[in-house]
Amino acid sequence: MENHAKRYRQEVEELLADIEMTILDLEENPGDTDAIHRLFRDFHTIKGSGAMFGFDEIAAFTHHVEAVLDVLREGKIAISTRLIDLILSSRDHIQALMEAGHETGHTTSRQSRKIIDALSSLMPEECLLPEEGGGFSIEDPSAPPPSRKGDFTSYRISFAPHKDIFKSGVRILLLLQEIRDLGSCFIRAVIQDIPILEDIDPEHCYLRWEIFLTTTHPQNAIEDVFIFVAEESRLEIVPVIPGGRREPPEDLFPRLGEILIARGDASPEEVGRILNEFQESIGGAFVRSGIVAPDRLRSARDFQRGVSKCQKQKEKSSIRISSEKLDRLINLVGELIINQSHLTRSVYEIENLLEEEEESRSEPAEVILQGWKDILKPVENLERLTDSFRDCALEMRMIPIGTIFGGFRRLVRDLCGELGKAVDLVTEGAETALDKTVIERLKDPLMHLIRNCVSHGIRSPEVREKFGKSRRGKILLRAEQMGSTVSITIEDDGMGMDPALIRKKAVEKGLIPADANLTESQILYLIFSPGFSTADQVTQVSGRGVGMDVVKQQIDTLGGTVTIDNEKGKSFRVTLTLPLTLAIIEGLMIRAGENRFVLPIAQLEECLELTPEIVRIRDGGRMALCREALLPFVRLREIFDIKGAPPEIEHLVVARVEHLRVGIAADEILGNIQTVIKSLNRIYRDIQGISGATILGDGTVALIIDVPGLIRSTQRDDIPLFSRSG
Repeated sequence: MENHAKRYRQEVEELLADIEMTILDLEENPGDTDAIHRLFRDFHTIKGSGAMFGFDEIAAFTHHVEAVLDVLREGKIAISTRLIDLILSSRDHIQALMEAGHETGHTTSRQSRKIIDALSSLMPEECLLPEEGGGFSIEDPSAPPPSRKGDFTSYRISFAPHKDIFKSGVRILLLLQEIRDLGSCFIRAVIQDIPILEDIDPEHCYLRWEIFLTTTHPQNAIEDVFIFVAEESRLEIVPVIPGGRREPPEDLFPRLGEILIARGDASPEEVGRILNEFQESIGGAFVRSGIVAPDRLRSARDFQRGVSKCQKQKEKSSIRISSEKLDRLINLVGELIINQSHLTRSVYEIENLLEEEEESRSEPAEVILQGWKDILKPVENLERLTDSFRDCALEMRMIPIGTIFGGFRRLVRDLCGELGKAVDLVTEGAETALDKTVIERLKDPLMHLIRNCVSHGIRSPEVREKFGKSRRGKILLRAEQMGSTVSITIEDDGMGMDPALIRKKAVEKGLIPADANLTESQILYLIFSPGFSTADQVTQVSGRGVGMDVVKQQIDTLGGTVTIDNEKGKSFRVTLTLPLTLAIIEGLMIRAGENRFVLPIAQLEECLELTPEIVRIRDGGRMALCREALLPFVRLREIFDIKGAPPEIEHLVVARVEHLRVGIAADEILGNIQTVIKSLNRIYRDIQGISGATILGDGTVALIIDVPGLIRSTQRDDIPLFSRSG
C-alpha cells in the first residue's frame, strides 16, 4: 500500500502542475474547450485514484470541483476571474491535503467547506441538491455523468492485475465502476486461471477482465482510470471501432479461431482440425465437437464483434525511475569513463614503447607490436561505446526547463493581484533540456529575478501610460541551448535601473565608500551584494535585500555566470549562462608546476602567451596588455603556493567573470578534456575557488577551478576587479 500511495502522490504532483498551467491558459483563452476537458480529466483522475488509495477527503473535496467543471463543460456557467481564483485555491488545497496525508483535521475540513461553499455559489440552482438540515450541495458524486454529444469510439480493454494487487489496498471494483461511468460497457471476468480451492491463496488475485467499451471520451481518459496500477499489471487498450461509428463493422477481424486460441479456449491443433473436418459454421462446429462450451463461444463472439480492421498503433512506453537510481547510474558511468580513459592511455603508452623497440628490427618485437595493434581496435570501440553510454545516461537526467516555467505564470498572476499591476509573462524555449539537478537548484534564482521584475522593474498601468508605454507590462523568460551550456534570459520592459540611485543606496548601506571610482557596469553589479535593496519600504514582496544575492550565490555554485544589460527608462535584462549538467563537464586542462587543474570551457574566451613584455603594474595590481586593453590576471602558482620557478613564457587563459574579462596564468595548456566531477571531502567543500575534482587517466587527481570564486578569493580591497557581491 505504501508504494502505491507514494506513486499516487507523485502522480498528483504532476497533475496539480498541469492543472495550474491549464487554468492559466484558460484565463487567457476562455474559449479553449480542450483546456476545460483537460482540467476536468485531471481533477477526475485525482478523485478516482484518491478514493482507490484511501485518500477519501481528497476524493470527496475534488468531487465538488469536478462537478463545477462538469457544469462548465456543459456551458451552463462561464469562465470568470472568480472561478479561476477558486480553481487555483482548490488546487492549492488539494496539495495541502496531500502534504497532510491522512492526518487532516478541523482546519483542513473548514477550508474544504469554505471552498465548496464558494464553488456552490457559482452553480446554477438546478444543478444543486438540497442538503439535510438546509442549504444546498453539489450533485451526488455517485450519480453517473450525463451522456455527451459527439462521436462514439469502441475499445477492447484487457486488464490482468498483478496477483499481489490486493495486498497494496487497491479496490478493483472502483476501477470497473469508473470504466462503466465512461459509457456503454460490457465487462467479463475471466476465471480460467483460478486454481482448485485447496490451492487458492485468499490474498492473491487470479481473475482478469475483458471489457468492451463504447464511449465519447478519448483513450487517455481510459488510461487515466488505470494510471496507478498499469505499471504492475498487464493492460491493453485497443480502439476497435473508429470514432463516428455506432455499430461494429460486418467484416470481422481477427477470426473466431484466433480469439479462441489467444484466450486458451482451444489449441491451434484443434482449430486446424475443425477447419479441415467441418464445412459448417466454425462456431457451431466447436460446440458440437465438445471442444468449446456454448457460453465460452458466445463470449468470444461478443469480443469478435468489437474488433475492426483498425491497426493498433505502436505507442512509446515509459517507466518511472527514482532519482536515486539515476544518480547511481551516473556515478557508475563516471567510474567507467575514468577506467576507460586509464585503459586507453595505458594502451597508447605501451604502443609507443613497442614502436621504439621495433627500431631494433628484432623479430619478437615486431610480433608483439602487431599483436598490440590488434588490441587497439577493441579499445577504440570501447571508447566509442563508453561515450554513447555516457550520452544516453546523461539524457535520462535531462528534463525540459518548461517544467518550472509553468509555475512562474502563477507567481506573476498573484504578484500582479497584490501590487495592482498588469503583467504578461512570455516564455520561449521551454523545451530546452537541462540536468534535473540544475533545474531543481535554478527554481529559486529565477523566482527572485521574476519577483524583482514585477515589484521593481514594471510600474503600475497609470505610471506606464504617462511614460508612453502600454498599460500591460511584459516579462520575457527565454531559454536557449548554446553548445554545452544553456543561456536563460529574464527581461522586462519596465523602467530599467538607475545607476545613480544604486550608487546612492550602496553608499547609504556602507557597501562602497562615497568616493569609490566605479564604472556604470560595476555599479549595476552592486545589486548582487547581500542586504542591497532600492525599495524605500519593506513589504511582503521586496525591500529586505535578500533576493539578488541569493541569485548570485546559487548561479556560482552551479558553475554559471550572470550578465546584466540595462537601459534606463526602457528595459532590464539578466542573462544566466549555465552548464547542461553538473555530472560531466567540458574543460580545459592546464598545468602549474607538477599540478594539473581543469577550467570549465563555458567560462573561457581565449588563450594567449604571457610574456614579460606585456605585463604591466597598475594601481598595485598586475595587468596584461591584451588587444590594446589592460587585463587583470592571477597566477595559479601564487594562489596554490606551488614551489619552483615559472617558465620563461607562461600561458594566459582569458575568462569572463560577471562584467569583466580576467586572466588565469599557468605554466602550460594541456588541451581539452571531458571530466567527471567528483565532490570533495566535506573538510574542503567550502574552499573558495574549487568546485570539485576529477580523476585523470593516469589515476592522478586534478582540481576543478571555480573561476568566479577563485578571482574573488584573490581580490584586494583596494583593487575593484569586481563589485562586492559577497
